[in-house]
Amino acid sequence: MQDKLLFFPPSLPDESLISRVSRYHLISGNRTEQSTFGELCSRVRLNLGSVVPAYIEVLAARLPGDADANLAKILQDNTLLPAFRPFLGRPNAPLPSAGETDVNAKITHFPRHVVGMVGNAKLCISCVVDDEQIHGVGYWHRSHQMPGVTVCWKHKELLISSCQNCRFPFLRPQKLLSVPWGACPVCSIHLEKKKQDEVANPFEIAYGLFARELLAENIPPYHPEILMNAYREKIRQRGYSRGSMPALQDFQASMIDELGCEFISKVDPAFSMKRASWWLRLSYIESALDMPITRHIILGMYLFGTAHNFHNHLQVLANEDDAIARKKGKKSDSSQNSIRDEFRRKIASALKKVPSLSMEQLWKKQFRTVAWLYDNDKEWLNNTVLGGDAKTDDFAVGAKSKSDDVLDREYALLAEDYSRKLFEEEGKPQRIGMAKILAGVTKNIKSTKANRERFPILFATIDLCKETAWCFSARRILWALGELNRLDEKIIISNIALTSVVIFSAVESILRFADWDAKKISSTKINTQALLAKAGITRTWRGPSESKLGEFGGRGYVRKNVVITCI
Repeated sequence: MQDKLLFFPPSLPDESLISRVSRYHLISGNRTEQSTFGELCSRVRLNLGSVVPAYIEVLAARLPGDADANLAKILQDNTLLPAFRPFLGRPNAPLPSAGETDVNAKITHFPRHVVGMVGNAKLCISCVVDDEQIHGVGYWHRSHQMPGVTVCWKHKELLISSCQNCRFPFLRPQKLLSVPWGACPVCSIHLEKKKQDEVANPFEIAYGLFARELLAENIPPYHPEILMNAYREKIRQRGYSRGSMPALQDFQASMIDELGCEFISKVDPAFSMKRASWWLRLSYIESALDMPITRHIILGMYLFGTAHNFHNHLQVLANEDDAIARKKGKKSDSSQNSIRDEFRRKIASALKKVPSLSMEQLWKKQFRTVAWLYDNDKEWLNNTVLGGDAKTDDFAVGAKSKSDDVLDREYALLAEDYSRKLFEEEGKPQRIGMAKILAGVTKNIKSTKANRERFPILFATIDLCKETAWCFSARRILWALGELNRLDEKIIISNIALTSVVIFSAVESILRFADWDAKKISSTKINTQALLAKAGITRTWRGPSESKLGEFGGRGYVRKNVVITCI
């Protein structure tokens, strides 16, 4: 068992954890930051700039008193967790209370689509001056570190994240902070209060205030359905609705127009990079809505005004859901059984009339019935319907109409033409795969076994037209040569690999096979199609014959099952 710490600076109001640890480092007189990390968390390196830093349970165990209580207090008072908690409720798991202290239930890996941007340490000099007068020492406020916050909610001044003189960033990875207690480590100049010429945007002030209230309100985690319903209800109340659903795109355009692109670009990185298509997405992935916390704060500020109103509205919806769930729970088993028997009879009757019915056809004909059985009696449904899919597919092939043959040929011609256009497009290459070709031909056909048998010519054409990884890599290399020349970068293999995102050995193999002089090609206007044709590289090129790499993949990776632990 590790020894308890002799002292650790008590938390000041709204102080971030990295501020407390940095103050400990200065007070303890440790010569290196590694020594401090070792004393506190038994680690040589530690990143304290994340939402909830790792290994803080080790620090909690070393503080005087109960380890669980210490951990709960650090999470509540010194991390950004209280602001993120409302947006991390898991849809299929019971939600732990806000005071839950089991370390296994703590969040250490946040979904990237929720976190947004973190990594800078932001400081308000007026707050530092006030804190020195009130507490005897300046420190880093937690509310200033919230993603998207650019202005101090209290003093309405712009926050700074680097030295006023040399622009050296305050926070670096796995390092502690040295200001405002000491001078800049580069230019040795202390911070000073300066008059700011730039006037803070009122919306930036409101955003910072809502973020600060969100930290203080201590909102528990809510099911993403409740969050979606809260947003939808408020959007409909403002008159943006189409039937029972909110007119989300119209509301988005109106909100952007009212708040202004300049403000939203400052707080939301995606918007600043012109990724505004479906910017508001009221759908969830695994455990949370598919939006970063910056967008939640903008929506909450715009729709509810204060975090307290936001909390109250969520609680009302949660209470209504509980009442509905209790009411549903009173249904007797006999009632459920009677519904199940009735729906089973409907499916059995439909299959008796047309034994070749597939699951897809049943969904179209008996949607409500199939939906209920899928949720409540899936095993019976699978055994009854899915067991006959092979017969259904055979029937569908045998009974294929003449119109399908005509469509098959038409789609095949469209696929060939569309894939050729994609291949000849200028600019940054996009790999020509089956999904991209199908999407360009028709959105009604997916790559399934039944469709492959229904449209054999189409899928055979796609197999011939889709691009191999080797061909795509060759196109990326030629594009990278043009980019390196435009940016006036050195034409060497490592730079080509870095820009093209093609592995080093593959770049060497392709250049050697095609006999391309990289420096010579980059110095002239690159005709991609001519260079590929001269080298004998087509869309189906399987790579250099001497290569031992085979058909390699790209660097993209999507996890199929994401396991997220929530508080």
